[in-house]
Amino acid sequence: MKKFCCMVLLVLCVVGLPVSAAAQGYDLPAEISVTAAEAYFINLDTGLVVYEKDADTPRSIASLTKLMTSLLLMENVQDLENTMITAERNLYVGSIIDPSSSNADIRPGESVSALNMLYAMMLPSANEAAEAVGYYLSGGNLQNFYAMMNQRAKELGCTNTNFASTNGLVDQEGGNWSTAHDVALIAQECWKHEIFRTVCGTQLYWMPMTDNSAHNYAQFPKQNPNAAYYIQSTNRMMSPNSGVYRSYIRGIKTGSTFSAGRNFASAAVNERGETFIGVVLGCPYDPPEDGYAYSFHDTAAIYDWIFSSFSVRPTLDTTTPITEVRVEWSSESDRLQLVPASDLKTILPNDSDDALTTTFDVPEQVYAPVKAGDRIGSVTLTLEGREIGTVDLLAARDIERNTFLFLVGKTGEFLTGTYVKVVIVLTVVFFVGYVLIAVRMERARKAQLRRQKRRAKDERFDDFPPQQQK
Repeated sequence: MKKFCCMVLLVLCVVGLPVSAAAQGYDLPAEISVTAAEAYFINLDTGLVVYEKDADTPRSIASLTKLMTSLLLMENVQDLENTMITAERNLYVGSIIDPSSSNADIRPGESVSALNMLYAMMLPSANEAAEAVGYYLSGGNLQNFYAMMNQRAKELGCTNTNFASTNGLVDQEGGNWSTAHDVALIAQECWKHEIFRTVCGTQLYWMPMTDNSAHNYAQFPKQNPNAAYYIQSTNRMMSPNSGVYRSYIRGIKTGSTFSAGRNFASAAVNERGETFIGVVLGCPYDPPEDGYAYSFHDTAAIYDWIFSSFSVRPTLDTTTPITEVRVEWSSESDRLQLVPASDLKTILPNDSDDALTTTFDVPEQVYAPVKAGDRIGSVTLTLEGREIGTVDLLAARDIERNTFLFLVGKTGEFLTGTYVKVVIVLTVVFFVGYVLIAVRMERARKAQLRRQKRRAKDERFDDFPPQQQK
């Protein structure tokens, strides 16, 4: 079995109490090497980190910044399809107007729906769309939008992230950075939105042209008769004709600059329906001979290894009792079965013997009445000597109290209780003390009587003077 780098993380697969653990995943086999400076791959079904490489070192993330911009758009605009956002003319400065800047050909002054802005950010990685969205959501103050981005990042648990850009054109030196771990947290939150899963899983999208726009057909030559032009995803792993195509890839986003290198956040669903989020950062900017970015090659290698070597397995089932405790004060049953508070799964290597060890923390007995669902104790699971999670144990059924047994039990408790023992001890002490005092008093009384008798005798003797001799 592949060696752990650290403890395994288990997370409940349905709503319930969280499982306490931490993880850093498994080691890559020696035959697999990656160029990424950072990597972080997590299974969403269990919360298990399968692979991690230096995932908490801040660095430039380029257009992966747009994941946070997209998240704030989805969270703050209720009607994406009918809310219009204008690309203000004053936004078209600096890197935005650079011919090499990724864009969706949204023109200055053009009004585009929030939904189409989302497509523009996620597919061709449009910098002008991200800038327009940030300007709109902040009421025209991008500094306020950066504050919104950073606040949301903190709420998600990001600890090594700072945003100073809507689109990632600002690098780490300019104050815009994150980590593979933090990007994965943001990507997971985005993935919760159905519209996001639809958008980032789209390869080609037809953008409607507005009346006041004159789009560059040389850049987007395949306009259709319905006054629309297409935009295309930069995610080559979703393209069946590419050399890095993988059918399990469902999105999410690329991000590349010369300073940041090639970066890629991805979502993957294998043939068993297990969902993963993967992030690679800091891959070489220049591609290998086949022309496909190293970020795609690294992602494919890691996912291929995960899907061929690991599987998600059930560990605890809420319908299956796993231990029992003795019950007092009930005539129904003297045993109570306990079930886990929630279903629980873990991900294990396929060659694992699945040797999980369970340790129970439950009382020797419980006292009726008991209601189904009452917390009775907990169970801790370990694998190869490492603790991997703790889950509450609940009563599987109701147990009613028998009044007679309750009274008998309470009487017995009273008679053997500390209070009674203290009373008995105090009574004995009092009695012994009383006896000792009584004995002393009796001795004193007798001594006094003896003294009185001697005194009386002496007084009688004094009443008869001694006779004189004749």
